[in-house]
Amino acid sequence: MSGMQDSSALPYVDTPYGIMTAGGRWYHVTEEEVQDYAGEVLDHVSLEQLLRWADVWVESAETIVLWALPPMLWGLPLDWAGGSALLLYVGWSLSSPALPGLLAVRGIAALDHVIAQSVYYVVTMSALAAAGLHGAVGVGLAGFVLLRWDVLRWASRYVLRPLQRKLYPLPVADQILRGLIIRVALKHRLSVPHVREITDDILDNWHGHQDQNDPPHSN
Repeated sequence: MSGMQDSSALPYVDTPYGIMTAGGRWYHVTEEEVQDYAGEVLDHVSLEQLLRWADVWVESAETIVLWALPPMLWGLPLDWAGGSALLLYVGWSLSSPALPGLLAVRGIAALDHVIAQSVYYVVTMSALAAAGLHGAVGVGLAGFVLLRWDVLRWASRYVLRPLQRKLYPLPVADQILRGLIIRVALKHRLSVPHVREITDDILDNWHGHQDQNDPPHSN
């Protein structure tokens, strides 16, 4: 546990092998390494906030599809709606690690609240039921469960993870955190000359502990 703040206030654990967030996400870089390589960035955005944003963006495919599914069910046949939602999920999962923007991640964070999502589904599923589209209601409720409880992420990991590893040099969570650090640096016109070193340290930590039991959300 980091000694910088009281553990009850700090939503991550800093270990010699990397950082574990409260959401169970594993980042293969330590707090000290981020401070050494991107200390100026942390003067503008705290590591705690960067990790929160990264966690949100890692799960952004679920959030995007969850909000997009009801309009698809309203406007498309069931098979087209289901197929389009699945295609959107796969496409976003593969492309989003390259696209972590500061405005976009704030927007995704706003859409990621379970109460807002629950109210949205109560309203939209009620509208579909009132229109007699009971099959769409069933698909919508099933989609909500699969997305909200990470069932689709779990079921698709054996297909998506190998593809993500071919597309990106780092594990997805680390790729996103690195991208957010760079975005903050660009916004504030900061120099981050050690990005290559951050990447090397992440890869060293990742490859050095692949044979150990990393947490299940390490990629």
